[in-house]
Amino acid sequence: MRDARIHPDEVVIAERLAVAAPGLAHGQKNAAFLNLRVTQSSISDELIPCPFKDMQILCIVQYTHAVGFSVGNAVCKPEVEVKNVMHLYMLLKIVLLSFLLLLSACAEKSGGESAAAVSGQYQPSASGQIPFPAETPLAFTGKLSPAAQGLRSWRELEEPLANSIAYAGSKPASALAVKRPGLSVTWGQLANSLERLRALLPQLDANPGLLTREFNWVRMDSGMMYTGYYEPAIPASRMRKPGFTQAIYSTPPDMAAVKKRGKSYHDRSAIDKRGVLRGKGLEMAWMDPIEAFFLQVQGAGRLHFDDGSEAYVNYAAQNGHKYVSIGRIMREQGLLEEGKVNMPAIKDWLRANPARQEEMFMHNQSYVFFRWGSKPRGAMGFSVYPWVSLAVSRSFIPLGAVVAYGVHLPEGPNGSQPLRGIGLAQDTGGAIKGKRIDIFCGDGPRAAHIAGHLDVQGEAWVLLAK
Repeated sequence: MRDARIHPDEVVIAERLAVAAPGLAHGQKNAAFLNLRVTQSSISDELIPCPFKDMQILCIVQYTHAVGFSVGNAVCKPEVEVKNVMHLYMLLKIVLLSFLLLLSACAEKSGGESAAAVSGQYQPSASGQIPFPAETPLAFTGKLSPAAQGLRSWRELEEPLANSIAYAGSKPASALAVKRPGLSVTWGQLANSLERLRALLPQLDANPGLLTREFNWVRMDSGMMYTGYYEPAIPASRMRKPGFTQAIYSTPPDMAAVKKRGKSYHDRSAIDKRGVLRGKGLEMAWMDPIEAFFLQVQGAGRLHFDDGSEAYVNYAAQNGHKYVSIGRIMREQGLLEEGKVNMPAIKDWLRANPARQEEMFMHNQSYVFFRWGSKPRGAMGFSVYPWVSLAVSRSFIPLGAVVAYGVHLPEGPNGSQPLRGIGLAQDTGGAIKGKRIDIFCGDGPRAAHIAGHLDVQGEAWVLLAK
């Protein structure tokens, strides 16, 4: 790469190359040896780039060597053909060595850290699902389609965008919506980005590439975990009777005062085992204990009462105790096989082992309270929209953010389907912490299947107007 026509500190990675590509933020210096992702190429003896074309420069690197890169600014687009960049066998040796060193590093780790947390790179999830491949924003928008999100046109984002604009606009423009390493954004920046996206909607169907021209794509840390939630339809009764033995409760009037003193409210054991809320007029409905437990996980649902009536319940409050996944507990105890931990499997196990239902439920002392509502609503107070509304950790991705996301959806018994979407951070949840995004999947059998099985790593960017 020492062609006389190229400054030695300014090297461009061209298209159609198979390279060990760094997952670095713009301006970041240095990279650990294992901080590599390898893109796929056709098999050839030598990796030869074609002459550069008039195109967006995707990546400029400095100090190229085998173990790390630094990212700089684009300053030129030379036309050059460089041969013998890297033989394929050398690339494969690097990949193999990286993998072996990664296994060694993971084996030395103790505690509950996942392999992804150890390496900072994509790993197969506990569900066995395939992570979404790393893509550039330009490649992402080239495959973007509103139909993948159940939209006839990007214009249908108008209503959810209006809700996010109202929320972001209600905050002080100069105040920080989030401040953490890699992302510092004010409410004014979020509101401006939302307005910019709304203005572009009429043109996006014909030219999705406008998203790369008009927005800075701030890539979230590699290894974002994706799960799903949906609107379940649950049989219920207005009174306790056989088959309907577990109540769901409205928010206790004394909870706010308890939490104001910096304490957590009654836990699941106190509420469901000792019955501290019984007889206080807080019971909203009665249902099967398993369905009641998972309604708390989902946060909202449609109740089908045995008298023929229907009603929506929405998330109202949470007791302040940490959420614990009983699926993880079952996997750790060997009750469910690795790669087969999902909502349907958990429900099947609980129904097959009724004597241990309560034991499993008590691992999760978090408790959710409800209110009567209409359609499911998110943390902003507005309706949530299938494949558009995302539940996030607001300390990692702020509510109101525009998020481009890429994930493989579990479709059918063994298949998967890539989804590239433009989402809006409009919800939160007790189980949504750090690098996790929960996609609202809507209602019906397909939504239930995807939400029940989705547990995989993917890509995410926050889009900020230039």
